Amino acid sequence: MPMEIVDAHHHLWDTERLDYELFRSLPVLLRPYTNADFELLAARHGVSGSVLVEAASAGADGWRELLWLLEQAKGSRIVKRIVAWAPLERPDVSGYLERLTAAADGLVVGVRRSFEFEPPEFAASAGMITGAKTAARHGYSVDLVLFERSLAAALQLVEACPEVRFVLDHLGKPRIREGVLHPWWEQIAQLAQAPNVMMKISGLITEADRAHWTKEQLKPYIDHAIACFGWDRVLFGSDWPVSTLAGGYDPWVEAAVWATAGAGESDRRKFFSENAKRVYRF
Repeated sequence: MPMEIVDAHHHLWDTERLDYELFRSLPVLLRPYTNADFELLAARHGVSGSVLVEAASAGADGWRELLWLLEQAKGSRIVKRIVAWAPLERPDVSGYLERLTAAADGLVVGVRRSFEFEPPEFAASAGMITGAKTAARHGYSVDLVLFERSLAAALQLVEACPEVRFVLDHLGKPRIREGVLHPWWEQIAQLAQAPNVMMKISGLITEADRAHWTKEQLKPYIDHAIACFGWDRVLFGSDWPVSTLAGGYDPWVEAAVWATAGAGESDRRKFFSENAKRVYRF
């Protein structure tokens, strides 16, 4: 019987309707990727549901993107929930989240504000701590997307907000391309001590050598994340279409299946589908 997959992290965008500044230098991404494109891939891999994550962090208008994402989700058989962009550090974030809730028709269950292009300490700023707490009061989980250099500040954010459910995307973007394990190794172990943090095993192939990565290179990072967080707090995500920069959907699914082949059936079900349904409230 084929294994059910819930893709807990993918994107859609329309570069003909919105300007994603970051994609101007990445021709592979500088075209529309719509729900119709995603459903073709999803059907091939037995994906029964998915979480659609904002890409406005790449430079587009977050509110306009949200309205487009809602259109895509409402016309989808597979997209079940959305993680939307939100200006969490701003004093007026509560008003923004009220507008979001009114527009979202229950589809948005989480929010995200990228730390990738901010100073390393940004995640621990007073504005971000207040914003994360505000998101939780509005009923939203908070996805964290950052490079390894921001993990120390992310730890401070998490410790300051025990009432917030956080989901760390892409294993905190370790330096796989350089073969560097530390201090990421120790910081992930520290982060796992906080019971309110979940971990997405996603986005790894674009942090490796995009043209020459191997599943053997990825496995130590995957194994460590699972050892630290346990099978109840890890989620599978494709990071498509960003993953097209490094081979795309098919080789990443193959790598994730291979890397977890030694686990029991119950644990693999948690990782590939059940945890995402619980965390994102399907």
